[in-house]
Amino acid sequence: MDITTTDAVVIERPKQTSFRSIKLTEVTPDSIVCRTTLSAISSGTDMKTWRGQQHSTSCWYPLVPGYENVGVIEQIGPEAKTSLQVGDRVMINECRKFGDVCAAWGGNARYIIKNSVTAPSPFDYAVKIPDRVSDRDAVLGYLACVSLKGVSRFSFDGQENILVIGAGMIGIGAMQALKILNPKARIICLERSAFRRDIASHYADLVIPADDDAVAAVREATGGKMADKLVECSGNPTVVGGLHKYVKEGGWTESEPPAHIHLQGDYPERIVLDSWNHWFCKNCTVTMSCALAPGNKETVLGWLDSGRFDTSHLPVETFPVEKCHEAFTAKEKAGDKIFKVILDWA
Repeated sequence: MDITTTDAVVIERPKQTSFRSIKLTEVTPDSIVCRTTLSAISSGTDMKTWRGQQHSTSCWYPLVPGYENVGVIEQIGPEAKTSLQVGDRVMINECRKFGDVCAAWGGNARYIIKNSVTAPSPFDYAVKIPDRVSDRDAVLGYLACVSLKGVSRFSFDGQENILVIGAGMIGIGAMQALKILNPKARIICLERSAFRRDIASHYADLVIPADDDAVAAVREATGGKMADKLVECSGNPTVVGGLHKYVKEGGWTESEPPAHIHLQGDYPERIVLDSWNHWFCKNCTVTMSCALAPGNKETVLGWLDSGRFDTSHLPVETFPVEKCHEAFTAKEKAGDKIFKVILDWA
């Protein structure tokens, strides 16, 4: 297969997207060539890129965005180290280098060349999609891999209260992963949007409005103890500074584990913490993570295959890929009302 160019979604400059041809890198002997069937627009990373909020060290224009794409393997080079076969349906995901444009994670191209140059990260490899998992579900499952990496930082302790702030794709993924990893945990969701609270009710044990009464509501729901663990998934930098208000006291003795806050949001602006004494006296553990870990894609696809992970309640809209500019514009206008925009490459 001699391929040098491909159709792609190209953000030419902030809020201006084209569907046009770009140059590919060389197909090397260790390359796997994949053809995209469905891809998606990320509400966090891709919309930040669309708005021009990415740092110049991360990407520049023109660029190909995206990392949630699935498709079919078209070619496998003789030196490619893989058990995959031509014709396999796969999670394709990142391509980090093209011939004449920036790869802003690069998943929104018809043909993706994956080799040691274009997919060098330890989680960039393609993963076979189980027969019972649709392309749509495989696309929607990708961000759950990011959630899984984050919640895997926790050491679980049976019957505990875990607070998830934000009920977008990352938050919903975190709720489901937490339920699977610790079935005895009580999952509480804090969300400002009434629309998203309704969606979250399918995945959390309790859903609370993120308003002025939220701290009191969490206190009442936990019998005064507050949350043992907290996952911040809203992407709102103004939320982070006051997270200490929602978690328990603890960590003063070895037998009394501290609260654990994990930052999972993709924050477009700086984070400012409340007065340090509020955080210092809380004595909690704070962690953060980005992207996913090796093995997460296989795990989430396995959950989808076994019916343990559910995407049926997620509001999704699909656009033909040729209408990518309209798709980004629709996502910008819809805000919370669309969880995911899928691009159809048929």
